[in-house]
Amino acid sequence: MVQGAVFGFFVGTALAGTIGLPSWVGPALAPLGATVTGGFALVRYYRFRYAITGGTLAVESGVFARQSREIPLGRIQNVDLRQGVVNRLLGLTVVDFETAGGSTTEASLDAVAPEEADRLRRLVQRYGRDSDERDAATTETSTDEPAGSGPTEHDEVTDLFAFSWRDLLTYAVVSVRPAAPVLTLAGLPLGGDLVAAVVRFNLTLVGAEPALTPSVLDTFGPPRLVALALLTLVQFLLTALLVSVVLTVVEYYDFRLFREGDDLRYQRGLVRRYSGTIPLSKVQTVTVKENVLMRRFGLATLVVETAGYSGGNQQSAQGVAVPMAPREEVYELARDIEPFGTFEFERPPTRARRRYAFRFAFVATVLTGVGYAVDTFGLGTGFWWVLLGLFVLVPPAAHFRWRHRGFVLDDDVLATRSGFWSQTTRIVPYYRVQTVFVGRSPFQRRRDLATVTADTASTASIFGGSATVYDVDEATASDLRAELRRRLYTDLLARKRARLTASDNE
Repeated sequence: MVQGAVFGFFVGTALAGTIGLPSWVGPALAPLGATVTGGFALVRYYRFRYAITGGTLAVESGVFARQSREIPLGRIQNVDLRQGVVNRLLGLTVVDFETAGGSTTEASLDAVAPEEADRLRRLVQRYGRDSDERDAATTETSTDEPAGSGPTEHDEVTDLFAFSWRDLLTYAVVSVRPAAPVLTLAGLPLGGDLVAAVVRFNLTLVGAEPALTPSVLDTFGPPRLVALALLTLVQFLLTALLVSVVLTVVEYYDFRLFREGDDLRYQRGLVRRYSGTIPLSKVQTVTVKENVLMRRFGLATLVVETAGYSGGNQQSAQGVAVPMAPREEVYELARDIEPFGTFEFERPPTRARRRYAFRFAFVATVLTGVGYAVDTFGLGTGFWWVLLGLFVLVPPAAHFRWRHRGFVLDDDVLATRSGFWSQTTRIVPYYRVQTVFVGRSPFQRRRDLATVTADTASTASIFGGSATVYDVDEATASDLRAELRRRLYTDLLARKRARLTASDNE
């Protein structure tokens, strides 16, 4: 109703100013908007039903177009709980059900009591884990049941990780988001005016007229241009640090990780509270991420991806098991999730480093050419040649890219590593590999190089986050594809025999 009232007021005000309607139209449309949206919400509430029947979650919704959706409980990968500010005030929780069918939420219950949300989460958790309880779960339960009814047994809960204030602030500083101020200003109603005010202030500091016109640059000399650029850069970096720290604290406040039976469960959030489960039996990929600052202080982030669910969809922390912890502790937890040994990565051949040098040199040439054109036909400072310094950075950039890429075939997993500024190590169990393919670009074929990609069913793979072995010999790439295929079948057969043996023993 509040949203409808605000919308009606602004629409009425806009119409009054555009077509000359009386000024009372805006306030008059506010109660009309509240009535319409409130009535629609009430009808939507009464038309929404859900029930768990025969091992299936059934959801019926829709006011004008009715929708009926049935989701087998065994296909549900994750159950996420979240509370916005209004939800927390009213004692309600939104329950999202994620399946392996894609990166979007399959069904959402908006909203139920916290006790009912926890009951649904536990019911789905037990259904996917134990076939005996799966048969028991076929007994019909519905929204008419009192909250907390149904199975009452609880798994043992073990605390695995918790953020202290010191850890939270450290993580907020070392995980700075450069795009934070841009996104924040874009979301503010007066963001453009704020940027203009800062620019006028900077022009005043360098001794120029505070006028936002191209003619202002005509009175600038090279020293004042450089001073303006450096001042703006420092302001941007400080703003990015401040905004990023605030967003990280709000997002990861009171982050805690638990082990509940065979699942991981996390909770986090200051303004909006989030809670979710990560079923260990459905883990597709384990990822360890370390940016430059984290590597300097021996810290890392652990991301666990399941089918149709990973660290990049609805909330930025979905799938994040540990936002930041000492590197050894992160790898110890990763080994508890998916056992593996100590990695000794095999780097690409040295000719791949020459390929990287050529690519970076090409980029430096393009940037220098653009700078020369802008300076010659626009600024006229004569300092375009400063961009030639980019070529000095080409050899170290190529070396660091080559040095931070590699792969290893462990007894149970494939591990790949890439990235300098943000190093990513992906660990994929052989039995989770879906497809393996070898790619060769025209530039790779010139140097007899190839790239091997091992896809899994996680959402990260859909959006280019697969375990990738970059720039290895063509012969090595072919052997690696064949070896991954062999280990995949061997691992699957071994697991099948283990299940049959366990069934016979029972």
